[in-house]
Amino acid sequence: MPAWSPEIANEFIRLAAAEDRALDQLQLQSLVYIAHGWCLAIYDEPLTGDRPEAWDFGPMYQRLATALAPYGREPVSCEILTWERSYGLKSESNSNAASSELEQVEAELVEEIYQNYGAFESWQLSALTRKGGTPWKQVFADGSGRFRDIPHDLIRIQFAELLRQSEGSQERP
Repeated sequence: MPAWSPEIANEFIRLAAAEDRALDQLQLQSLVYIAHGWCLAIYDEPLTGDRPEAWDFGPMYQRLATALAPYGREPVSCEILTWERSYGLKSESNSNAASSELEQVEAELVEEIYQNYGAFESWQLSALTRKGGTPWKQVFADGSGRFRDIPHDLIRIQFAELLRQSEGSQERP
């Protein structure tokens, strides 16, 4: 079963922490979405079981937004923990962080996405995911599709096209 968005976000939080960096909520949302898109294009499988929704600032995962709400626009300083079906923030004394059992290829993909997109600022990642012709743009439809699910098929099509373009330049994500 695919991982949940907070579990994938924790992968990015750990990668950033290893470089003594922190990512904010919008960066995490965008990175999870981008990794999900590349996974659909390369492996024809979703990376996360959540469906992204078309929010004002780009594709967002409701479960991840709820878990990170206490941070607002501030950097996320700790991993997201899990309990039952809800998520919260990991405290220093709690080691119950949401972790996923990613396949090796998925973990490598997440790391590759971090290496290629992790240094982008929030506004840059948001702009990438909201360009004309993107699944977000199609679903959001100038606001009439706000908060609607972005179908995996649309995401797969966009990232498969990016994959085709990158194969000509010998570059992936």
